[in-house]
Amino acid sequence: MPFLVLALLVFLALAVLLGTLYISTSLLLKIFSVVIRALFDTPIASSANTPIAVKRSLREARHYASLIKKTAQQHPVGPMQDRLTLIVKPVDEWLANLTRLELALKKLYEQRNLNREIRQFRFEIEKLHRQLLNATDEDASSIKALLRSKRKHQQALQELQSFQTQAELRIQKIASDLGATHAEMLLVTARGNFKDNRLQRLDENLQDQVTSLKDMISVMDEMGYGRATS
Repeated sequence: MPFLVLALLVFLALAVLLGTLYISTSLLLKIFSVVIRALFDTPIASSANTPIAVKRSLREARHYASLIKKTAQQHPVGPMQDRLTLIVKPVDEWLANLTRLELALKKLYEQRNLNREIRQFRFEIEKLHRQLLNATDEDASSIKALLRSKRKHQQALQELQSFQTQAELRIQKIASDLGATHAEMLLVTARGNFKDNRLQRLDENLQDQVTSLKDMISVMDEMGYGRATS
């Protein structure tokens, strides 16, 4: 009898142990499954954020634009201040356009994860190529048509990614150019020569920035990212 009781206790202990292991394994598998879905099935709209370099450049650009306006406002009244005031007049328009470009890029980041989409298309195209190796003549025709469509879509995504990169680099260049413009402004005001050729260059630089931003925003508008969301 004691032996039977002991055997029953051992059996129950093993059953509890196996049950615990089963539950733990199932729980771990569920957690692993959730993690995998989070990594690979996350909706594109929430998977991308504004790059740190772009955020920093936007912050620097606005900072330098503020310094440029302040330099003109704080200069003593006279011909130099009048000239500086005319030069910095486009700054407000420039800031408004910069904000529009920032919002357009943000909308693009929120709606698309271009790196992921392009990788996915590359994988699908490679898979179709492998299918084509063993396809019948009838299937091969359909696969080739699908391949052409996939490549066309992939090319469009790559062009959009290229434009996104250009916009990011343009913002970084603008921040650098505005920093240089502010330094030139300080140099001119320190010399006190309002007929200095540097003033002409300052005027041209700011006008170029405004035109550059307008051109970029026009393209974003055409793609549907520059217009306000209704």
